[in-house]
Amino acid sequence: MARSTKPLAIIALVALLVATACSQSPGTSTPSGSAAAGSTITVMSLWGGSEQDAFQKVLDAFKAKTGVTANFESQRTNYSTILQTRISGGNPPDVAIIPGIGFLRQFARQNSLKKVSDVGVDLNAIKGNYPPGILEIGQVDGTQYAIMVKFNSKSTMWYRPDKFKTLGVSPATDYPGFIKLLGDIKAKNQAPMGLGATDSWTLTDWFENIYARQAGPEKYDQLFSGKLAWTDASVAAAVDTMKQAVKEDYVAGGITAALGRSFTDAIGQAFSTNPSAVIYYEGGFVGGIATTQTNTALKVGESIDWFDFPSVNNNKTVTIGGDVIAAFTTKPGVKEFLNYMTTADSGAVWAGTGAIISPIKSVPASAYPNDLAKREAAQVANASAVRFDGSDLLPSGGGDQLGAALQTAIQNKTVDWAAFETQMQTKWKAEK
Repeated sequence: MARSTKPLAIIALVALLVATACSQSPGTSTPSGSAAAGSTITVMSLWGGSEQDAFQKVLDAFKAKTGVTANFESQRTNYSTILQTRISGGNPPDVAIIPGIGFLRQFARQNSLKKVSDVGVDLNAIKGNYPPGILEIGQVDGTQYAIMVKFNSKSTMWYRPDKFKTLGVSPATDYPGFIKLLGDIKAKNQAPMGLGATDSWTLTDWFENIYARQAGPEKYDQLFSGKLAWTDASVAAAVDTMKQAVKEDYVAGGITAALGRSFTDAIGQAFSTNPSAVIYYEGGFVGGIATTQTNTALKVGESIDWFDFPSVNNNKTVTIGGDVIAAFTTKPGVKEFLNYMTTADSGAVWAGTGAIISPIKSVPASAYPNDLAKREAAQVANASAVRFDGSDLLPSGGGDQLGAALQTAIQNKTVDWAAFETQMQTKWKAEK
């Protein structure tokens, strides 16, 4: 890496989001550059289903505000590979949502991305819209190439309150209690958890939550910036802790079936009209998918809810995942779109769908449509420490390799962490 990953403890300052939001209202200023009205741009992302529907509301509001049409292009599989192919072929989208910071670095260093300033966005004018540390996530070598537009907590454990009541069990607060909870559910002839592990990032999310709590946030920073070897004992310890929960006896249908199941299908294992499980772990975005896509009959607090990812050794570090937006062209409308995405107008529209937590300070708490989303925002704001998704901080492709290693681990096969460390160090050097 040409620049070391900055300690991401600064993201804990997202506490400012809720504190400030409760006292401010959305801005209503029209983004500059209305002369672009009538133009059309393309915006590419990997979102589909309810996530795409939620984002479309933002695009519709943008058109109403500026007169610029933003056509959404969804690419659900092999997103980064297809995006790179389009870039190499001279046909990039005008704007793309980039989920991995490693990919952001890759595209920036190959001169595929436009600097935010080159697009015409005034950084000094938008800095006040964000808590300290948020804009830095979109920087490469000290230059702003992207802007963070949304995030979600990755520390939400989803469950069925109605099924818990029937089973006579309660949410757990710490990891030993969580393992006991899974055993108690299994003892009542109910499969405890849904799991979709063909999307291997679901496993990296498990690992990151456990590692941040068990090894601590400082070691987390070191591991995901290439300063701590993957052969460190803390890595194997976290994997072993993860496997106490993610194992054959506790996963509906077993591990082999889970390796062929998508994360959305796994949400259905717990929240469909005929559930086979009562718990599903993933980020705050699950609520929006489950209630609008999986089963519209779900009722918050009755048939869907979440509790904090169980603490380890009293450590409750929260992990978050987020996406940044970056421009590949300077066509008319691109500047207007990036500017719009920095405003409370866009943040409030998106937050109102319940699909995301907005990084924009002036989006009020009242913008969130239900208790699930309000509590998610408060969880991040009140956390003792917050860390960004580790696999997204790895060099390009590193997250996929980590996911593959964890797929191997949950099958009780040996992972060669020394070889993995060599691969990661090679990638870090290639990025410099």
